[in-house]
Amino acid sequence: MRSSLLIIFVFTLVMAGCAPPAAKGPLSFQLPPDWSMEYQSPGGLHFYTVIAGTPDGGLLMFSQWPPPNKPQEIPGLVQKIADGFLDQARKSSEFSLATQEYRIEQFASIRCQGSYAVFQTNNGGTNIWQTVFMMSVDGRVWNGQFTGPSNAWIQAIGLLKSIKDDS
Repeated sequence: MRSSLLIIFVFTLVMAGCAPPAAKGPLSFQLPPDWSMEYQSPGGLHFYTVIAGTPDGGLLMFSQWPPPNKPQEIPGLVQKIADGFLDQARKSSEFSLATQEYRIEQFASIRCQGSYAVFQTNNGGTNIWQTVFMMSVDGRVWNGQFTGPSNAWIQAIGLLKSIKDDS
């Protein structure tokens, strides 16, 4: 009976196109199909790396932001991080920005809300999105970045919205 329920559960997830929740460290979240996750905790700092299954699919990384920042400070912090990224990008010879403009947007779910800034970069003639973000998960502040195509960012933001704190 138990194995039948497990088979039905796994079959339902496969048919729905969802991977089981990733559950290492204090956070859990839904991985998009074919994405993989690594969790590390050097010196007690929680650090997640999520990689899309295709070579050009994208890279999402995030870690806990050290206190004493509060969730209500997130929009201002994202603005500062975005301005710093823009300044460094202007000086870089490694890649170029498609435009000097960027936008800051909000995202939210039941247990996670945050802000992100999106930049369009050109790397060898390929348009790549570079996104910096901060989020609050059940009152704890996290920050991170995403690099990859715009369609993978849509999947990454879905992952971020699915995050919950299991600690």
